[in-house]
Amino acid sequence: MKASNHVFSAPLQQLVNEHESLRAEMNTFYEMTEEIECESGPIVVQLFAELYNLVSDFSINLMAHSTREEEGLFPVMNRRLGKNDTTIEEMEEEHGKAEQHLEDFLTEAAQAGSNLDEEYAQFITVYAVQVYATLTQHFAKEEKVLFPLAEKILSKDEMEELDRLHQVG
Repeated sequence: MKASNHVFSAPLQQLVNEHESLRAEMNTFYEMTEEIECESGPIVVQLFAELYNLVSDFSINLMAHSTREEEGLFPVMNRRLGKNDTTIEEMEEEHGKAEQHLEDFLTEAAQAGSNLDEEYAQFITVYAVQVYATLTQHFAKEEKVLFPLAEKILSKDEMEELDRLHQVG
């Protein structure tokens, strides 16, 4: 699901494009969570192993994306928005929430190790569903609110600064 047909300045468009590839990964692992939920028996543990690999890879890609936002876009916007605006604070909280769900999933799975059974696999899978739900909403909010706001308030120099930061990162 694409949030908008708007084309942004290069550094913002890069973030939107990253959302699209992250969404594709999320859709793949979400389909796997639905299979895990519907299945029973030994297949659940096998499917969970696949889910674990998908979520692990996704986590790495998400962290790289989040870092670009948290070290690039967010500080630049905060300078413009002023002390009383909570937009960036809300975005950072949502990042934290998604990262916590990811961490819970990965930690629980690692702790279970070879002792993982069908019931526990289904229990841990809920964290992946929470990651999906949190980020689906978060990406839409960034694309509908944050990025258009950035486009409006950031100067050409600030956009160039973001572009340079993205090239380095």
